[in-house]
Order: sequence, then C-alpha cells, then structure tokens
Amino acid sequence: MLSPIPREVYELYSGLRFWERWHVKIRWRLCPFLQIAGHIPAEGRIVDIGCGRGMLANYLALTGPRRRVTGIDKQAPRIRAAQASISGRKNIRFRLRDALGLEREEFDVIILSDMLHHLPPPAQEKLLGHCFRVLPDDGLLLLEDVTPDPKWKWVVHFLIDRTLNLGIRQYFRPLPEWIALLERIGFAAEHFPAHRGIPLPDFLLKCRKTGRGE
Repeated sequence: MLSPIPREVYELYSGLRFWERWHVKIRWRLCPFLQIAGHIPAEGRIVDIGCGRGMLANYLALTGPRRRVTGIDKQAPRIRAAQASISGRKNIRFRLRDALGLEREEFDVIILSDMLHHLPPPAQEKLLGHCFRVLPDDGLLLLEDVTPDPKWKWVVHFLIDRTLNLGIRQYFRPLPEWIALLERIGFAAEHFPAHRGIPLPDFLLKCRKTGRGE
C-alpha cells in the first residue's frame, strides 16, 4: 500500500460521516497522489478535473502556498464535501463545473486523476483535446489512470471499481494507445510507472504542450 493520508489533509474531513471518512483514507492509500504532487510546480494555477472530495487538491494547496488550486467535479455531493474542507484558506476553491467549460489559459497545470476510464473513447479524446487547447504554451497535463497491464492488478481494479460504480461501464486503453493519442493531439508525453506498492495498474503521464495540435 501507499503511505497513509497526511494528518493535515485527513483533519479537513472531520465533519464527514464515518463511511465517507473511511473512503477518504482508503482512496488516498490506493491512489499515487504523492507521486502526482511531485511533478507539480511550486507555484501556478492548477486545476484538478474530477477532484471528488478534493484530497489531492487540498494536499497541493497545503504544501504549496504559492499555488492557486481549483478542484472541479460534476457530482454535487462530493463538491459539497470538498467545499466544507476549505476552512477559510485563500489558495484553494472547489466548483461544480464541467471541464469542457474551462477557458483558454485559465490554468497552467491540468490534472486528470483516475477519471478518464469512466468516459467513452470519443469523450476521452474530446476532453484531452480541450485540455490541449486551453493550456498555455508549455502548459502541463498530468494524466494518471489505469491500463490493462499487469493483468492481475487490472482485475483487482476492475472488481473494486465495479463494486463502487455498479452498472457503470468502464473504458480502458493500453498505455501505448494513450501515449499515441496524446502525441497526436500535440503533447509530448513522458511515462512514469505508478503501480508499485499498490494492487492497481496505475500509470502516470507527464505531458507538455509543445505542438500546434490536430
């Protein structure tokens, strides 16, 4: 397992119900949030798309006072929980918002963590294309998700996600296909394994906007 959730982050969720706090702790252990955070600049405008209850966004704001962090999600209950965690801090905000409404050069860094496999392939491509268009030149996209290899970890992920999202289809791609798609859009993608120490087939792609796009 990855490291437990930092105390300063967990304490932000003290007002949640027991099962919600339990989910916060388990999700932190199963997601490579610290690895993602290691690639985030110490300052700049950062948006976490599909932020859920905002654990990663909160960690980035707490550890980077010069960062301006925004978390967006389309699930109102999770955004309400995230908003309740702000506690008067000025460098973080959470919004109920569609990612396709992001405007050009509104953010320097975009994070897509563990959410693209919930979108059908055309929607994946539409969102990634929009991210490319709205990022400034040399802007950064961090994409963390799961891939079908190694197989046993993919099976574990599939069972966990199906249990939590009963009846909702998932859409996976092999890692080379993700890289090819991003490069076709105009990103230069660098791959980092992110599944060591966890039973899930996570990967991390650090993508720079270098081209003109399609």
